[in-house]
Amino acid sequence: MSEIATANLGFVECWNEILTPKWIRFRHLLSGNGRIHSDIAYDAFGIREGDKVLDIGCGFGETALEIAKIVGPSGEVVGIDCTDAFLDIANHERDEAGTANVRYEVGDAQICDLPESYFDVVYSRFGVMFFQSAVRALRNANRALKPGGKVCLIVWRSLAENPCWGASKEVVLRHLPPPGEASSTCGPGPFSMAAEETDRAMLEAAGFSEVDVFKRIDADICVGTDLEEAVDYQILVGPSGEIVREAGAEGQRKLPEIRRDLRELMEPYQRADGVFMPSSTWAIMARKG
Repeated sequence: MSEIATANLGFVECWNEILTPKWIRFRHLLSGNGRIHSDIAYDAFGIREGDKVLDIGCGFGETALEIAKIVGPSGEVVGIDCTDAFLDIANHERDEAGTANVRYEVGDAQICDLPESYFDVVYSRFGVMFFQSAVRALRNANRALKPGGKVCLIVWRSLAENPCWGASKEVVLRHLPPPGEASSTCGPGPFSMAAEETDRAMLEAAGFSEVDVFKRIDADICVGTDLEEAVDYQILVGPSGEIVREAGAEGQRKLPEIRRDLRELMEPYQRADGVFMPSSTWAIMARKG
């Protein structure tokens, strides 16, 4: 097994063994919020009818099904993800929808064998940030693109610019220490591609010489259909959830105080249809040289 594969194995295990049940529970929030950003980004990305598209980190497959409608019957979408349970759901929902131009594969986009010069577009919504080496994954994607093909990414900007995640992390850190180096983790993390300069350098290193789009998207996203769900969400998912999980028994002991403070934090963000907090992403499109 290669060094990259070995390093990424722990991340894959974390997704399949720890995070999957939580993501399935909160899918209506995670997927719904992702769609807010991708719906805005699609216009900038210019995916066309007939395109062959690789969807990296496709998760439950919603993006693959959305893109399948854009590319039409003459196009093709291949979704790849490392999480078996996500792809079980994706396959089921594709079959229920009767979508014939989508297929899914279990794999790690850093190291899997992709067809060379086959795809017109490589797409990833909140996927590449989690790889042990985003450059390695993007380089593999570059190889799979036709000359002039493009990579289209949606990634979180910094934690400070995403109160939907960062504010709760600050609350939890008042009560618990940050996770140690030996903690179970999903990879470099959702904010590992927050800096524009770093992202441009990664793309260049991966062979994408021309960046056509680098667009900031700001939007309020739903972190709970009510206040109690919003508190549960932050305790189980994201940076604050990782802190609570890795604190073990001490995290459970402090939960009543943490829940109290999280309610106080999020109460001002309540609306009639849920709890909404600010979020911010980059929509990035770059072409293969």
